[in-house]
Amino acid sequence: MTRIAVGKIVNVHGIKGVMKFQPLLTSAQNLTRLNPLSDKENKKHFEMTLVGKKGAFWLVSAKGITDRTTAERFKGMELFADREKLPQTAEGEFYCCDLMGMDVMVNGEVFGRVVNVPNYGAGVILEIKTNQGKTIDLPFSKTVFPKVDIEHHQIELVVPSEMKEVVA
Repeated sequence: MTRIAVGKIVNVHGIKGVMKFQPLLTSAQNLTRLNPLSDKENKKHFEMTLVGKKGAFWLVSAKGITDRTTAERFKGMELFADREKLPQTAEGEFYCCDLMGMDVMVNGEVFGRVVNVPNYGAGVILEIKTNQGKTIDLPFSKTVFPKVDIEHHQIELVVPSEMKEVVA
């Protein structure tokens, strides 16, 4: 069974075990449908409930975690869900894990490979390790990456003129 990252516990909120969750999901409605969530090793399991939002973060509670001290033990933990429970993506939408490891193509040639897909709150970034060993970060947008080919595990890069120096 394939599991994919759905977010990360980044902090605690208050004294009753509520945690600040940085989601990789677009809809809070998906959270409870994905239960139980688990840690990377699939050893700890959590029944999560959305209790509110704070900016780009969700405030969540987990069954059995009722105090701040217990919640603090999970800070920094990435949470995963069974891929089969996730909704199908629409045309032109992708899960971050689908982009990992993709060959980045420029003019039909392999330029590098996607090594990370972070989202620091301002949008998804593709971290690319070039064939020259350099690591570059580019915004994941239709302008910069107009074509994603899941079947062939390739993504087309069109370098905007204002980013030519970054990619060179």
